[in-house]
Amino acid sequence: MGRSPVVVRPLAAAEIDSLAPLWAEFLDQEQAPVPGGVDIAERVRERILASDGSVHAGRRPTYRVVVAEVDGGPVGFASLSVVDRGLLSSTGAVVVDVVHVSSSYRKHGVGTALLREAAGFADEVAAGDVVVNVPPSQRDVNRFFARYGFAPMVVRRSAPIGQLRRRLGVDPRLDPRDITVDLTPVQRSLRRRVLLTPRRAVRP
Repeated sequence: MGRSPVVVRPLAAAEIDSLAPLWAEFLDQEQAPVPGGVDIAERVRERILASDGSVHAGRRPTYRVVVAEVDGGPVGFASLSVVDRGLLSSTGAVVVDVVHVSSSYRKHGVGTALLREAAGFADEVAAGDVVVNVPPSQRDVNRFFARYGFAPMVVRRSAPIGQLRRRLGVDPRLDPRDITVDLTPVQRSLRRRVLLTPRRAVRP
């Protein structure tokens, strides 16, 4: 008998909990850190609902989770985000920020089926590129994407805001996110100025 086909479809917000076993496997295999207090399922649910709201308002979708199924059971998933590539580009991009295939279904066409869905989503939102997040250490995954024409991009660097403020000499005692809605626009402007003004060097 032939192998059962891989079926890929968008996941509704109400179905997010069905990905729990695959998500747990992904975190275990990839040793991916999750910030404390972050509810991933709730975050994904909110993004799907926000994207649905965009579609209902007559705009393009902004986010999608697609699940690959074999005989009705989930065997892989991908998280697809639409991003603006900045002032130097006239088109956006679809970022495959998370993609995972169950270990028992690898090399069965599941990853290719998920990638095909990402390409279709890019066409739907008129994106110019599909971008995938892959750690350099994952050679097999990098080779998989290279076969489909994915090439390395410029390196992005990031810094935690607290560390950056310290290096810049900006007062770290106050948090810009602590600007409450009770302040007047003038008060908010003054507080931002205090937060972003470099401290004077203390001479010995």
